[in-house]
Amino acid sequence: MILASSSKNILLYLITLIFFVTPSQSILSHTSLLEQICRQSPHYHLCAMTLRSSIHHRSKEDIAGFARLTLEIVNANATITLERIDKVYAQIEDPKLKKALKYCIGSYNMIVKSLLQEALNAMDKGDYKVVQQKAYVAILEAESCNNKFNNLVTSPLRDTNRYVQNLCAITMSIVNKLVQPHQRTSI
Repeated sequence: MILASSSKNILLYLITLIFFVTPSQSILSHTSLLEQICRQSPHYHLCAMTLRSSIHHRSKEDIAGFARLTLEIVNANATITLERIDKVYAQIEDPKLKKALKYCIGSYNMIVKSLLQEALNAMDKGDYKVVQQKAYVAILEAESCNNKFNNLVTSPLRDTNRYVQNLCAITMSIVNKLVQPHQRTSI
């Protein structure tokens, strides 16, 4: 009888460990992985702030999960930017500004409807090289959009373009961790 009671106590103790210790260890490893990823990214503070604020919506994250999350965030932001550009374009009368905005509509259409969608699909397939390529081209498109305002007094999209570029650079940095194990090193 004592043996059965002792077995129950051990079982209860193990169940307690599983439900109470594992989640706290998971959160700890979650946070340390996030820290490690962001410290090695080109924009530590943006990476940490963005991922920390969004991570609580997910139950499990790993390197691929963080890369996907970053892509989803930049996609959401670029989509909002495209909508904003469309509204501003419809209201602007200045021909130079209108021309620059029209170019940016094309750039952001490519970023949102093509590049980031293809990157997300490639992420699902584990094709990390394609993810890096699409993120890189998105950086170039946002930079190209911003350059259209060089001859104008102000760039209404400077901060947004920089945000898209920086998040794509963070994505590339994270995805690089997924690509590296699959690359052969030459001696």
